[in-house]
Amino acid sequence: MPQLPEPGQVVRVRGAVWAVTDILEQGLSRSPADEGLASRPGLQHVVVLQSLEEDRLGEELQVVWELEVGHSVVPDQGLPRTIDADGFDDPDTLGAYIDAARWGAVTSADASEFQAPFRSGARLEPYQLEPLRRALDQPRVNLLLADDVGLGKTIEAGLVIEELLLRHRARSVIIVCPPSLSIKWHDEMLEKFGLDFQIVDSAKLAETRRKFGLTANPFRLYPRVIVSMAWLPGVRAQRLLRPVYQQANAAAGPVTARRFGFDVLVVDEAHHVAPAAPTGTGKGRGYAVDSQRTLAVRELAAHCEHRLFLSATPHNGYDESFTALLEMVDSRRFARGAEPDPKALSDVMVRRLKTDILRADEGSGDHHPFQPRSVAPLEYAPDPVETERFEQLETWLKQSARQRGAKSLGIGELLLEKRFLSSPYALGRTLAAYGNARATGAAWDEHDGYFTEVLGIGQSDEEEGLESQPEFTMLRRAKAADPLAAAPAGAVEELKTWALGQQGRANGKLECLTEYLDRVCRSGKRWTGERVVVFTEYADTLIWIKEWLESQGYGPRLAVIQGSTSAEDRELIRARFQAPPDEEKVRVLLATDAAGEGVDLQAHCHRLVNFDIPFNPARLEQRAGRIDRYGQMETPEIYYLSPEAVA
Repeated sequence: MPQLPEPGQVVRVRGAVWAVTDILEQGLSRSPADEGLASRPGLQHVVVLQSLEEDRLGEELQVVWELEVGHSVVPDQGLPRTIDADGFDDPDTLGAYIDAARWGAVTSADASEFQAPFRSGARLEPYQLEPLRRALDQPRVNLLLADDVGLGKTIEAGLVIEELLLRHRARSVIIVCPPSLSIKWHDEMLEKFGLDFQIVDSAKLAETRRKFGLTANPFRLYPRVIVSMAWLPGVRAQRLLRPVYQQANAAAGPVTARRFGFDVLVVDEAHHVAPAAPTGTGKGRGYAVDSQRTLAVRELAAHCEHRLFLSATPHNGYDESFTALLEMVDSRRFARGAEPDPKALSDVMVRRLKTDILRADEGSGDHHPFQPRSVAPLEYAPDPVETERFEQLETWLKQSARQRGAKSLGIGELLLEKRFLSSPYALGRTLAAYGNARATGAAWDEHDGYFTEVLGIGQSDEEEGLESQPEFTMLRRAKAADPLAAAPAGAVEELKTWALGQQGRANGKLECLTEYLDRVCRSGKRWTGERVVVFTEYADTLIWIKEWLESQGYGPRLAVIQGSTSAEDRELIRARFQAPPDEEKVRVLLATDAAGEGVDLQAHCHRLVNFDIPFNPARLEQRAGRIDRYGQMETPEIYYLSPEAVA
């Protein structure tokens, strides 16, 4: 039996290090009937412990010392041998200590003296300090970081987090982000700021309970956590958060400052948690509907003292959704549906474009962190048979619309054309699924449906390549009106057979892409060190391109990111693509818009090809931001496939 510790000693209990704060002796002697009396005579003791672990600092635990297993008293280390009571410290050592104490005292009291930039491992630009300056000017940090894609919002948020921690204005931090970005946030915070976050999900919950007991709650155990937007609204996450909220509500009185469940909340890609765009009601525009994700983040924000929301596209075109997002950021200044005060909005939102940064650096002679973007077409000769097929489809769609009394093509017709323009194979796959789908017959408002689904404002990147994504839902709804009603009997089936038969074959558009990749990535039989990112909107088109390029010898040089790619595989592919070309042989990355957010690809790549064009321009900007971002040393080259002009 290890010796009984004394108050002030350090012990190791249950795999963690604790300080002994108190010892309570058993009040009554045990009876002879107590089990093990002969082997463990004497009184038992309750030892009160306080955690010294960084992730559990200050947490208390009470154990019966005689009943614990695997515990020990940590030997006293004593004072450093270099200390001499009769001697003097080295002047340099003493000076460094005095400077550190003085600087720490000054920066903790002066909001204009930053600590985080000097303690981070990130290469910083002056413009990235603006959010930090605003945060320190506010008694409670409420900021919407809406900088352009690639300006480094993650770094800006990390600076604010570290500064609040250093000034002891915060201790606990929770980051909410899309599932695909959880690993990236963890690595960025650890590598650039030395902050170790725990990614809380079902696997982490099981691991925590195996280690700390069945009642362990990771939201109360770890001071810094990362949660995905997909997992947060779930029953398991809400069950874990409920005691955190209850504790904060119980402590909300004037006698305590512990009124919040978490000190800092960071929401990345915050436009995904804004309410969906209003739907039509037949009598006018409807009311924006809160998703489960919106409700979960709103409740979480109400229990967090400091709030940082990050999004390059915070406004989805609807003021109601935008003001609802602002209300989550600062409920005292903004209200859902109410026009925001311009002065209050300017205080809360930080919005800079790359062009603003470039203009600020012009004429100063200083190095600016961004290169002017180059945009150019890759022209190809359309395939005559494919052109004829498209014109045939367009004729059927227009005739069907006229039969319904419509003056223009509806959403269903536009989506069918859109998929044909992406690739014939994508159309064939769509017609096959469309033919088997059951028409829902649900009505929708033309304007709102077009804006939400065709422009893709409400579309989630995680849904790319799935039949349940909003576009296919809209096609099922359009089937009740049958946009292909004017097609002759058997013609649609024949078109589908032809389109599916294009698998493994290249049209003029794909041949143009292949020729461009050969020019850039190959020099005869030797591979160059150049890399290219190719974006397409549909997983079917991606599969078609991938199979063709593999047949052209690109197999080992290809990498793919789509909606079904797991977060771990996505991060591995990103790391391979960011590695030097002489270390990793991947040269071409094929991706859907699932890689359009939070994936940095600029280290050794400055060329991007849009194989097809989404109707939502924000998605185009998100794509370009993968290479046109902070750290890009070459001129970003953005290309798009365009048919040659017909004389």
